[in-house]
Amino acid sequence: MRNINCAGRSILAVCSAIVLLAGCGKAVDTNSGNAPADTTLSAVGSLAASDTDSAKAPAGSGTTSASEAESSAKTEAPTPTAAPTASPTADPTPAPESPAVPSEDPAGIDFVSAETALYTYEQMMTDLSEMAAAYPDLLTVTSCGTSLDGRDIPEAILGNPGSEHHILIQASIHAREYINTLVAMEQIEYFLHHHADGMYADASYDQLLSSVCFHILPMSNPDGVSISQFGPDAIRNEELRNGLYDILQNDRDGGRTSGEDSYWRRWKANARGVDLNRNFDAGWDMYEGVPYPSSDHYKGTSPASEPETQAILNAADACNAMITISYHSMGGVIYWDYGSTGEVYDKDYALMSLVSVMTGYSGSSSVQSSQDAAGCSDYFVLVRGVPSVTIENGWSECPIGIEEYPSIWNANAELLPALAFTYKNG
Repeated sequence: MRNINCAGRSILAVCSAIVLLAGCGKAVDTNSGNAPADTTLSAVGSLAASDTDSAKAPAGSGTTSASEAESSAKTEAPTPTAAPTASPTADPTPAPESPAVPSEDPAGIDFVSAETALYTYEQMMTDLSEMAAAYPDLLTVTSCGTSLDGRDIPEAILGNPGSEHHILIQASIHAREYINTLVAMEQIEYFLHHHADGMYADASYDQLLSSVCFHILPMSNPDGVSISQFGPDAIRNEELRNGLYDILQNDRDGGRTSGEDSYWRRWKANARGVDLNRNFDAGWDMYEGVPYPSSDHYKGTSPASEPETQAILNAADACNAMITISYHSMGGVIYWDYGSTGEVYDKDYALMSLVSVMTGYSGSSSVQSSQDAAGCSDYFVLVRGVPSVTIENGWSECPIGIEEYPSIWNANAELLPALAFTYKNG
């Protein structure tokens, strides 16, 4: 867990939240359902120009991908983007005075270590258990489902379960993008550490946690993450483990890979070769992808056929989530605009705008950038009418190395308090 200084972004986020949620300052035609592929934030006005440093890609690079995966990475991750462009057309509401950055936790407890990007399922479960024991009034950890290989899929319930305002966040649905598990875990820890002394705008962290409840799935695809980190031997079920080698042969026969050197490391699917972010019932019928179980882009036999997909849906159903956020990598961009119209589109724009100010990432229309269908955010927006965005963290090809983590963390550190402040009244 690390200290941060996000005062500038706090001011910008408060401004944008006030303006956007009031229905003002939009740079797009919200009745048409269409937006430019790289949406700018007129709502935050010229203030946005002062907060672009956090969006710059780091000088170092992460791991190098295998040649067989290059085309897949290119279609899913756009060229790294800079922070939203300032617009002189809006006059944002004055923001409250910037609060002081909270001090380090007086108890000196540090649960989550960011020394390595190889943050495992087992370490996550240990850290969640210890944090829940240390903060029993603020954090409860339960299971919203079980993976194919028998791993519980943890749901961290942070805040007031009795609140009417629930926010769902899921990370690492794509196995090789497990850097986002570390992000989600440190977000939980940071909020807990500073619950008594933290401030966001004019609200204390304790006030925010009493008004909003977060439901965080730090690792939605634990089997896939284990495969990406340790290979097929991480799968305990013999039938599933043997099936992975059949999948490898399928991909060899289909010309999707020529060997094993980086095949397992760049694995995205679950333990039976289903790409979970192509397994939701939103455009599933039309999506073609790969016609057989594969390391990526196989949509499964039917929508929500996989227990990991069902776990996300179970968590959303149980809490009646008002917004959802999916953490992915890479590209430094926020995907939104999945084809909704009217009020849902307006609210999705407001959510994207808030996230853009906080992270420094630009918004990109999923419709206009021709992103694949049947994804988690697509489903919640188009089927359930729940505002949802996909945050693509990092700039290097996955799995992203720890040298890039500080910039990713800095972009996301205060996102939870900003969301709680914005949505504490509905």
